[in-house]
Amino acid sequence: MRKTKVSLEFIRLSVALKILFYRFVLLSLTGNILYQQPDVSLAEAKLAVDNLEIAALAAEGGGPLATELRNQKEKIADDIFHILAAYVERIANGDDAKILASGFNGTHQPVLFTKLPLVINDGLVSGTVEAVMKAIENAGAYFVEYAVDEIPTIVAAWKSAGSSTSARMTISGLPVGSKCYFRMNAITPLGLTDFCDPVSKIII
Repeated sequence: MRKTKVSLEFIRLSVALKILFYRFVLLSLTGNILYQQPDVSLAEAKLAVDNLEIAALAAEGGGPLATELRNQKEKIADDIFHILAAYVERIANGDDAKILASGFNGTHQPVLFTKLPLVINDGLVSGTVEAVMKAIENAGAYFVEYAVDEIPTIVAAWKSAGSSTSARMTISGLPVGSKCYFRMNAITPLGLTDFCDPVSKIII
């Protein structure tokens, strides 16, 4: 039986989906005891994704030069995640579960990545974002908190962005040009869930 390899189909994703996928892989690899010495540092990979996101935002109506810069940043990020994919494939050695634990997909698995707990999209107007939460069974409400510029080291430093009874909400009044971090939890019949890992977004 042929060994499962790491799928490279992510290269065909749109830039927006690719950014989400790369962040999911970074989240999955961070602190993962299976993958402690990647062939490229996760800090370098994160910087490449951050730069790609910035360039992608600038390319929206920014003209051919901005588009070319985005393409360059996309290639840099793609190359880095190809290296990470090869590293995961070497360590996993055909083990489906180990591949999935890295955030990548295997060649015998669906191409689409696992739905993230929280996705932050650009809002309809400047200074707003749309928060899309992964639906939680029997959740009565979802709560979103945010922080500007950096992830707080103390719980009290997080600011409430509001709550919603649906798995989607609009957050407004955010500082344009800043990088904000968002996290969410939900209330269920069993109590409050843990907060998800922070998700970053540059506010436009």
